Amino acid sequence: MIGATTLLVIGIHREELAFGEAVAAGLDRRRFDVLRIPEGLSGRHPRADQRFHFDTLHRALYRQLPPHIQTRHEQVIDLHTGLDPHGPCADLYSRDTAWLAERLAQAGGLQPAPRLVSLLPADPESGDSALSAETVIPPEIWRNARFLYVGVEMYLPEAGRGRQIDHDYARALLNVLSPASK
Repeated sequence: MIGATTLLVIGIHREELAFGEAVAAGLDRRRFDVLRIPEGLSGRHPRADQRFHFDTLHRALYRQLPPHIQTRHEQVIDLHTGLDPHGPCADLYSRDTAWLAERLAQAGGLQPAPRLVSLLPADPESGDSALSAETVIPPEIWRNARFLYVGVEMYLPEAGRGRQIDHDYARALLNVLSPASK
């Protein structure tokens, strides 16, 4: 076995690191390498007059990832948290929502089913009803031809480390998304 095919990135936003650590602690290290960002950016939304500076720092942090992404990594999963009183639930962001939908369908039974969001602009001519979103993450990360970038926004009922049920849901989702080790 050569090593893990998935790189899990935790702590891009410092408030999310404790949750990421709790989730990563229960993952199979043969399938997942973990990159911890010990001093990430604040996840708080900046004021309008701070937006340019925040976005610039955000892009600069993501541009530091490529040296950590090995040739064996087929996928980079970027774990984040948000708030939803009905959590745990998740949104998945990627350029390849069709692949994500196929993985979720093959696994079956993950409840609640994550919502898929394309990082590519929606094509109104295609009749595709997928949601789409813009991101400040540089295209050399989310549109990379060598690996698949998947942003996972886990919604928790309250901020912080999360509960065991939140960790279990996140691990189940990550295991569905991660290809088997080589």
